[in-house]
Amino acid sequence: MDKQIERKISRAIAGIVVGLIACTGGGSNIVDGDVAVAYVKRPVSALGNPTDAVVTGQGGDLYVRDQSSPSAVETNVTGSYTKGQGDVTHPSVSFDGAKIVFAMRGPTDPRWAIWEYDIATKAMRRIACDAAAQGDDTEPAYLPDGRIVFVSNRQETTKKQMQAQSVAQGGLQPASYTYVDEYDREQTTVLHVMNSDGSNCHQISFDQSHDRNPTVLSNGQILYSRWDHVGDRNQFTIFSVNPDGTNLFVVYGAHSPGNSYMQPRELPDGRLIATLMPLSRTREGGSLEIIDHKNYGDIDQPGDSAPVNQLGQHAGQFAVSEWLLGATSQQRDAMRDMGVSPLGRYRNPYPLWDGTNRALVVFTPSQPTPGTDPLGNPTTVEGTPRYGIYMLDLSSKTLRPVVLPQDGFYFAYPVALQARPKPAVIPQYTPDTDIPAGFGLFDVHTVYDTDDKQRMGNAVLAPGLGESIPRVAGQPDIANLSTPGTSQYASRVARFFRITKAVPTPSGMDRTALGETEFEMQQIVGYGVVEPDGSIRAHVPADTAINITVLDANGRQFIEHTHWIQAREGERRFCKGCHSPRLTTTSPNPGTSSSQAETRANGNPAYSNLAGNLSYTDFWTPKFNADNGTTLPPQAPISITYAGLGASPVKGPGSCATTWSAKDCAIVINFPDHIQPILDAKCASCHSGLTPAAGLDLSATMSGEFARTMGYQSLLVGPPLLDPMTNEPIITINEDGEFMIARETPPVIPGGARGSRLIERLFEQSLKADASGTTQRAFCRAGGSSCFNSAAYVNHTTIASPLSAAEKRIITEWIDIGGTYFNDPYNGTTLRSAAARLDESVFACKVQPILQTSCAGCHQAFGGNGSSSGPVNPGFNPKQNRFVLTGNTPADFGVTATMVTNIAAPDSSLLLLRPSLAITDTPPHPGATPVLPSISANYSTIKAWIGGTLTCQ
Repeated sequence: MDKQIERKISRAIAGIVVGLIACTGGGSNIVDGDVAVAYVKRPVSALGNPTDAVVTGQGGDLYVRDQSSPSAVETNVTGSYTKGQGDVTHPSVSFDGAKIVFAMRGPTDPRWAIWEYDIATKAMRRIACDAAAQGDDTEPAYLPDGRIVFVSNRQETTKKQMQAQSVAQGGLQPASYTYVDEYDREQTTVLHVMNSDGSNCHQISFDQSHDRNPTVLSNGQILYSRWDHVGDRNQFTIFSVNPDGTNLFVVYGAHSPGNSYMQPRELPDGRLIATLMPLSRTREGGSLEIIDHKNYGDIDQPGDSAPVNQLGQHAGQFAVSEWLLGATSQQRDAMRDMGVSPLGRYRNPYPLWDGTNRALVVFTPSQPTPGTDPLGNPTTVEGTPRYGIYMLDLSSKTLRPVVLPQDGFYFAYPVALQARPKPAVIPQYTPDTDIPAGFGLFDVHTVYDTDDKQRMGNAVLAPGLGESIPRVAGQPDIANLSTPGTSQYASRVARFFRITKAVPTPSGMDRTALGETEFEMQQIVGYGVVEPDGSIRAHVPADTAINITVLDANGRQFIEHTHWIQAREGERRFCKGCHSPRLTTTSPNPGTSSSQAETRANGNPAYSNLAGNLSYTDFWTPKFNADNGTTLPPQAPISITYAGLGASPVKGPGSCATTWSAKDCAIVINFPDHIQPILDAKCASCHSGLTPAAGLDLSATMSGEFARTMGYQSLLVGPPLLDPMTNEPIITINEDGEFMIARETPPVIPGGARGSRLIERLFEQSLKADASGTTQRAFCRAGGSSCFNSAAYVNHTTIASPLSAAEKRIITEWIDIGGTYFNDPYNGTTLRSAAARLDESVFACKVQPILQTSCAGCHQAFGGNGSSSGPVNPGFNPKQNRFVLTGNTPADFGVTATMVTNIAAPDSSLLLLRPSLAITDTPPHPGATPVLPSISANYSTIKAWIGGTLTCQ
C-alpha cells in the first residue's frame, strides 16, 4: 500500500477512536453499559508474542466494573496482594457467572499460581496444584464438572515418564528435566487439569512447544491454540481435546492464511472467533476472524454442505474488519501480518451469551512511529499499542469503548460477568484392556485417503519411478489395491510406516548442537507394515509426542507429518486417512466394515506391536485360486536391518536387540556416531582433500562456525548463491533483521530423504529433489543434461564399495527424522553443546580488517561497504575461487566460516592453507609470493581466532 494512503487511513481510524473517547468524558454523553465486566491492567513491559507463554510485569492487577462503561467505577480486586509490584493475567468466569479464576504472581512469589475470586463475597483464594513438580500455572478456565484446565510448565506426566524410562534404560541419563520450546528458550507450557481444590493435578497434552489459551466448547471439549513447530512448520493452530486428554484433534488453521490463530472462543451460534496474527512483533494483536470450523477444515477445505459466510464467500473464515469497516483485502492482510496496520489491531475477543450478538474485544488504533530498517534506513514501524477494551456489536456493526487506554499500561482479557449455558460433561474414558499397559493404539483406515490438495497423494510421488495412486471416480481404488494378482496390488507405493517420538530439549542445551536444521531431536520408536488397502494399526507409547509417516519399499518417507499427535494409555486413535478431508462423510472404501489391518489384528494382539526393522511378508496372496485352478506367487519379501553396521543405533534394555518393545526401545541416530563413520569408510576417499570430488568434502575434520564435521556441514549447507550481475553472494535479511547469505540447495533436505539429492545419488533414482538452484556438478543425475560432463559421471550403486542396504537405511532415517547432529540431549550425564565456535565479534574487530586488506583485491567483486555501489574490481574472478567477500561483516563471517575446514588443526584449514602458498606450490595460489606467509602476524592472528584464543583487546 502507498505510504501516504497508509498514513491517511491511520489518522482516520485514530480520529474515530478519539471521537469515541471524547463522547465518554462525562455528563449526558456517558454511555451506560448493561453488563458487569472483569479484566486485567498490566504494564506494557508485559506485552509479549504468541511464543511467550509466561511473561511477568510489575503492576498488573485484576479489575471489576459493575457496568461496561468508561464512566463506571472500577475495583482493583488483587491490589491488596500484589501491592503494585505483582502481576495478574487471563481471568475466566464460571458458567453461573459467580466466580472468576485467574493467574497471579505476587511480589515475593517465585512462580505463577491459579487463584479464584468470589464475586458475591469478594473472597479470594489460591488453588494450589498438588503435583510434585513445580512450575508456572496460568491461563485457567473452568470445566463444566467444576475442575479447572490451565497451562503450566510443570510437565508433570512427562517428567514421571522420563524417570520411568531412565530406570528402564539403566539410569544412563538424568532421570528427568524441564524441557523448553522449539525455539529453545522458554520452558514449554502444556495443558493440565486439576480439581477445584488443587488435587489430582495432572498433564493432559504433550506438545513440544506451547499449548495456550484453553477454553471450553459447548460439547465439553477444550479448545486451545497449539504451537505447531515441526520442521519448517512454525505457527499456532486451533486444536481441541477432551478434558481427559483423549481425542486430540486439529480443528482449524493448519493450512489457512496468516500464521497464528490465538485466543479462540466459541460464539453462541457455534462458530469460533479468534485473533489471527504473526508469531512476533504485534504484541499479540491482529485481525479478528470468525471461523466456521464445523463446515470447513481450513479456509478452502469445505465439508459436504458448507455454506457461504457473511461476506458471501465460500470460505471457512472472514475478517471482521472487512465486514465491520469495509476494509480492503490489503488492509485486512496488514492486520494479520507484521508491519504497520493502518486499521489498528484487535485481541482477546470474548463473546457474550445473552442473545445480543456482542463481544468484548481489546483494540488499539494504529500506532505508526518513525524507526529504522535492519540496514539503518529510516522507515515507519508500529509503535507501542494503546490497548483499551471495547464492546463490539456484530448486529449494528459498532465498536463502543468500555475501558479507555492508559499510558504505560494495557488492558486485556475482558470477560463478561454473566451466566452462560453450562457445556456438556464428557465422561472419563475407559482404557481399552486389549491395549497393553503404557500404550495407545493408532488405527488408520487407509493412507490413500487424502484431501483434495493431495498433501499425501500424487503430489508427493515420484513420476520417475512410475509411482501413482490408482483412482476410480476420483477416489483411491482400494478394491484393486487390496486384491492380490492385480497390477495395482503389485505396484502399490505405501509399504511401511515409521513411528518416531519427540525428544524434549533440556533447558540450557546449546541449540547449535542440533545442527543446520529446523527440526528438533527425534528417536525412532519402531516400524510396521502398511497393508495393501492402506490400513495401519499400531501400539504406540502413551502420553508421548508422536509422529507417524508413510514409507516406500526402501523405508523413505513420502512427507513428514507436521503435527505432534498423542494417545492416552488404552486409547484407540482412529482416523480415515493421512490428511483426509475431516468434514466429509464419503468413505474411501464404501461397504467395507473393517480394514485389512483390523482383520489381521483380530485375535492376534501381537500384530499391532511395532518392530525394530523393516520387514514384509506377503500375507494376502492365496496359495491356490479355486476359480481358475492356479496358484498366485506371493510378492518378494522385504527385510532391511542394521546388519553389518559398525555401530548400532538401538538403545534400551538388552532385549531390544532380539525382542523389540516400543515402550523401552528406541533407535537413536547421532551423526558423528553413525553417519560420519559411513562417510569415512565409503565416501571420504573421493570426497575430501583440497579438491574433493564434486566439490563435496565429506571428511571427519571439524570445521566451520561450529564444531561439526566437514561431512555434516557439506551435506546440510549449500554453497553461496552469486548474483549473476555482480558475482557477489546474495545477501538477504530475515524477519528478525539478521543478515543471511542465500545459498544453493544442499545435498540433504532435513525431513525429506526423497527430496534430497544425496539419496537420489545413493540409490541412483529420480525421486523428488529440486533441481533448481543446485550445484550441478555435485548433484546431476545419471545421463542427465544438467551434468557438466556426463562421461565422467560416477554411478554410486556400481562403485567398488557401494553402500549396503543397512547403510542406506540409517542415512535415510537420519535425514527423514530431521538431519540433526545429535538425537539425544546427553552424552551420559553431560548436556550436549557445540564445543567450539568461531567468535563473530572477534572476527569483526580482528579478522575482517585482514581480509579486506589482504584478500578483497581478488575475492571481492566491488569496493565499498558490502554493496554494488562501489567501483567494480577488475581482479575479481568468481570462477577461480569459492571464497567470495562482500565487505559486509555479518555476511563475510558466514562465508569465512565455511573456509575454516579444520578447527582442530587451523594450519590445515583452507582459510590459512591456500593463502600461505604461492603459485609454484601444490595446490597453487595465484601470486608469486604467499598472500599470508605462515610466519606473518596476520597469519598468526587468524590462526588464533580459529583456535579460540584471540580477543578484541
